[in-house]
Amino acid sequence: MNPLALQLAADLGGTLLSAPGGSLLLVERIGLHAAPRVAVLGRGAADLLPALEAMDALQARGLALNLVGLLPLPGCDLASALDRHRRRIGALLAALDAGLPWLAGKPMLPRRLPGRIYRTVPMALDKAPLGPLEKAELKQFLADWDKARRKMTFRRPEWREAPDHAEHGGFEADLWPGVPVPEGAELRVPPLELPVGTLLADALRNALRTALGQPIPVLPLPADPAPLHALRRLTRDAAAFRGPAQAWELALETLARLPAPPHFCARC
Repeated sequence: MNPLALQLAADLGGTLLSAPGGSLLLVERIGLHAAPRVAVLGRGAADLLPALEAMDALQARGLALNLVGLLPLPGCDLASALDRHRRRIGALLAALDAGLPWLAGKPMLPRRLPGRIYRTVPMALDKAPLGPLEKAELKQFLADWDKARRKMTFRRPEWREAPDHAEHGGFEADLWPGVPVPEGAELRVPPLELPVGTLLADALRNALRTALGQPIPVLPLPADPAPLHALRRLTRDAAAFRGPAQAWELALETLARLPAPPHFCARC
């Protein structure tokens, strides 16, 4: 076992679970065994800390909600790991990806994330659909971006050499929801469209708005959707969320009042 992984488990008070090609660190805050539980996924330990801090404070005040922190270690196939340890993780009220960065470092929630396609030779992509309100909101939010940069990022992404280009050749490009896969291209990661206006989305947006004292737009985010796809294998109520501990407290307090699925876990 990697000594760094063992040290990380000790630092966070977590359990290392074996997984294909690596390990998954599970960090639990269980206040009441059968209480609803929320999973929080991070790319690094720092992503989990605000959520863990918030849950410690809430459980000390008697909130009946449990938290499961998930941290895939290098080489871990997250989707396979979550399938393998589904019962160990248990039934989830919601699963939140805390590792996605805000667009341009500003508080926001993601509405759509682009997938990834591969093709041996680049070809023109259709323009991604973007309504007039969304275009205006992006322009206002990214006031220091010129039109060409916004178009390249959100409408017609450029092709780039694939990571395995030296071995296999070929190019990759982002593929936004609503854009057809070009002929002869391989879909490596599907694009993702997250529901808005749901109880979960409203809870997250209101928590950020209250904690930060500013409007929180819901915008497309040019980031890897693969971890969110993996989380949605555990529960349909999956979203991306990050923010300070106060925002996590507000969000988790609201989530605790939502209807929870039937309980199950490996201990039952």
